[in-house]
Amino acid sequence: MANKEIEKIKDEYFASCPTGLEELLASEIKALTYEKITVTKGGVHFHAPGKVALELMLSSRIASRIYRKAFRFDVKIEKDLYFYAKEIKWKSLFDLEQTFKITVVQSKSADGTKRSKFKNSMFLAQNLKDGIVDRFREDCKDERPSVDKDQADMTILLHVEPHVNIHSVKETATILVDMCGAPLSQRGYRDTNFSAPLKENLAAGLVLLSGYDGTQNFVDPMCGSGTIIIESLLIKGKIPPSYIALEAIITHKEESYWDFLNHSWFLRDKYLIEAWAKHLKDYMEKAKDGFDNLDKSKVKTFASDIEKYAFNASKFNLNASDLADFVTLEQQDATNVEIASIDSGIIVTNPPYGERIGEDRDLPELYHNFGENLKKNFKGFKAYIFTGNLPLIKNISLRTSKRQILYNGAIESRLVEYDLF
Repeated sequence: MANKEIEKIKDEYFASCPTGLEELLASEIKALTYEKITVTKGGVHFHAPGKVALELMLSSRIASRIYRKAFRFDVKIEKDLYFYAKEIKWKSLFDLEQTFKITVVQSKSADGTKRSKFKNSMFLAQNLKDGIVDRFREDCKDERPSVDKDQADMTILLHVEPHVNIHSVKETATILVDMCGAPLSQRGYRDTNFSAPLKENLAAGLVLLSGYDGTQNFVDPMCGSGTIIIESLLIKGKIPPSYIALEAIITHKEESYWDFLNHSWFLRDKYLIEAWAKHLKDYMEKAKDGFDNLDKSKVKTFASDIEKYAFNASKFNLNASDLADFVTLEQQDATNVEIASIDSGIIVTNPPYGERIGEDRDLPELYHNFGENLKKNFKGFKAYIFTGNLPLIKNISLRTSKRQILYNGAIESRLVEYDLF
């Protein structure tokens, strides 16, 4: 690269996740690599060979997206973005025929003391876009790629962060490439006609934070559309969360399932293509073995909901996920449900709190009565209640043993633990 002020980044990635689940995501990455890891709010930075990032695409239950870091440079004014962008050989990332879009994230300095001085993120994106387009025009006989704000082939993330030095007017601009396209949380088993208050990766995080590892009985007595139950079954069987996508790729040859599969930087790297083929084979085997594990399991999984709508949604999603045979699903009221066949296990549930079905019910009474039923019918269990309506927790007349702050989108929430004696 001609301009020495532009750093071409090698083997650096960023995986995003719901706020509060960063350490779980870091553990997943550590399981794949011993390379450098930095945990930050909303995700994890990591250095690793490209094959590790590809494997994380298939294995992570917690990641929302995975970004490949491509370039880094310092800017003083918005126009610097244009001039630096015009120096970059963008054809190394994507082709003229492919569409692109730009998203901008402005963060505080690394020490949290300085905010970005740039007031208009759209102006930052415009300068970067103009630089990309003009570089393509130079390289491609005055032709340029198109912008597609809805379904672009290449999504570029511009991250802008002020320098820590209080006297510095420079900010670091990092160009990242979204490898995913659709979020990794979209496993492929949910019917979009049914509303769901939890994304799949947040639901998986709740299950993992409960300490569930598949060796305990598992219960969700207010299962909604079944997301927590389905994610618990995937954990129980050690089934890769990408198993539906894998089947689509292997069976139907849908090789463009993730955006990176059509990016130049991937297609021109023989080593990565070979690593990806191996990962596909390995994780299809893991999925097959996972369903065998569920068949052999002795511990039980139960789900219920009082709402007919929720019961139908759970039933549909369990069938779509091929997991209906491994759970007992019933339409019951959580305030009086009991399971006589088991005497211990883990309960994880996301009761209504005004953002989902049931908001027309008397929520304080619901929480109180549910707590009373836990005391009466679930002695010997551990219960975990996740809610975004914090005052409602006070209506559960049980001693909490742990509280964890999590975010369901922008909603500050709590995962509350109860030991039931």
